[in-house]
Amino acid sequence: MLDHELQTFTSGCYFSAEYQGEFVMQVSSGNSIGNTRSSNNFDDGEPIVQYSTLNITFNSIPVWGYCHKKIDDKVLLMDSRGGYGECIRCFQLTRRSRNIIEVYSKDLNSCYTNETVAIESCKQLNTTAILYRTSEIGGEKIRNEYCPIAGRYHFKYNVNYEYGSAENNNAALTKDECNFYSSDLDNCLENGSILHLQFKQCTFDDHDIQFECLGTWPASGFESGSNSPRYVALLDSRGLTDFSGPAKRRRPRYRCGLYHVDSKTAKIYLTLSSDSSCTQNLHNSTSGYESLVLSKTTTQKKMPSYVISNLATFPHWAQGEWEETLIVNGTMTFNDLNGYKSFTFVTVNSNDETGRYIVFSRDQCEQEAYVCLIMKQRSENVLEFTTGTISSPIYQQFLCDDTNLLLNRSSAVWWTLARLERTVESPCPITGQYTGQITDLPGMCAELSSNCNNRQVMYYQVYDCNSGELYEERTYLCLGQWEEKGVTYTYTMRNDTGTNECFVGTIVSDEEIYIKEAGDYCIRNIDPETEGMRLYKKGQCYGNSSSPAPTIATKTSPHVPIMKITTPIKTVTTKMPMTTRSRGDPQQRKKYQRALGRRRLRCIRAEVPL
Repeated sequence: MLDHELQTFTSGCYFSAEYQGEFVMQVSSGNSIGNTRSSNNFDDGEPIVQYSTLNITFNSIPVWGYCHKKIDDKVLLMDSRGGYGECIRCFQLTRRSRNIIEVYSKDLNSCYTNETVAIESCKQLNTTAILYRTSEIGGEKIRNEYCPIAGRYHFKYNVNYEYGSAENNNAALTKDECNFYSSDLDNCLENGSILHLQFKQCTFDDHDIQFECLGTWPASGFESGSNSPRYVALLDSRGLTDFSGPAKRRRPRYRCGLYHVDSKTAKIYLTLSSDSSCTQNLHNSTSGYESLVLSKTTTQKKMPSYVISNLATFPHWAQGEWEETLIVNGTMTFNDLNGYKSFTFVTVNSNDETGRYIVFSRDQCEQEAYVCLIMKQRSENVLEFTTGTISSPIYQQFLCDDTNLLLNRSSAVWWTLARLERTVESPCPITGQYTGQITDLPGMCAELSSNCNNRQVMYYQVYDCNSGELYEERTYLCLGQWEEKGVTYTYTMRNDTGTNECFVGTIVSDEEIYIKEAGDYCIRNIDPETEGMRLYKKGQCYGNSSSPAPTIATKTSPHVPIMKITTPIKTVTTKMPMTTRSRGDPQQRKKYQRALGRRRLRCIRAEVPL
């Protein structure tokens, strides 16, 4: 971080930890923000995509400037490297997934010395670039994401070189295609976040490739649903090396595509752009540079006769859509985003009184077993379930007999799910403004507060105890709370990222509380009084004060499903005026960011133990 940037840092203008890290951006192909230099490098008539490294720090993107001012979802970056004094550009950074950030800008060649003119340019951000994360804060290795294309498929394939630059360079147009469903795709390797493609009987040599899934997000302008197109970001494990078949033409290391599922045929249509942008020669999920049509394999196993003749049901309160989960009668489908797997549970023995269900389980790669599933309603909008440690290839009556022992185990893992369509909102467990020091981050203070007008809203912020410099601020929507073994669990949704986080706490009195983060699901065996943060009440809730915190819009029904990102930062957030706070210690700020990076790793959820 430049000394000049530290001196001119505007308090309250920063990039939250989810945006920080190291990224790569395409610089040599297409019409992206990163196309700041031309390239005459061509491989068989096609330009070779080149990348530059880009860092996002606490308060700057060094190649573009330091954080000068935030205006709603836009940010003004001030740059003084050109030798003409300080100039300002407007950007919008949109977090598409854990590993993908889309950047909107007007024109990097235009930089404004007048702040008012720079702000006006925020209305004309018509150029985009995709940032692909290569490392987390502190250099930690990135985590892939759940692949939306799960299971085993046959596929057809073709490359439309007319969309590429081959035609413009008078290169010979060749046919690279697989006209029959003879090629295979699956994510059934040890790591389910990797797509394994085997090209067979094509117009080029047989070969295998692997794509690592980096993220997926909805395409704008479409209603949500199974037929709605979504973007997917992939990392080609081959890199920019020569290979056979279409590989005779080098492919970009990072790929972006559009896909959709045909609800009538269950076929998946996937099209990739010709470079690392999400726009170049990518028109829709069926028209673009490289296209695949995926069809589920016909060798899928039939449901066992015992299951068909002994169908039971899950409880009435559990029916409907939950996070990454759908429960209809006695069938539950669940996407384990951290284990990179999909499961279908069909109950064949139900006990609503105890919440224990013997289910037939099958994952996306057709691994099967009977297992005990325990399901609990924690609140109107929160469900938790866990599975037993014993499984069997055939139905066994005793599978749920050991669940008392299971639930008392310290290692028991619960999956916490929020209902997507909520008719009733849940109030947060605290009322008022509380403040205290963060126990594992010396010199750092936190403030937790509620909103009088929207009791389901909770604010949290972290700041330097001495200088008051703001490091983090977040707004949470409380989804549900319950008490277990003397502590209170609160499941929330973070407003700016749409991710879910759980907190465990103890309310000693109206004046004193303890709170501790518990991951993106509710980790057990945390003692908030010995491991958490002690907070004291300093005022009433926002809404009754002269400077109320801003509220967030909340909808009761319908609630749009939100894609879950599965490694949130373990903090909770508040909003309050920051105009009187001064610049703090840069080393303290770096220490805080490193601590956030370590906390991320401790938040990773275990996968379903089947």
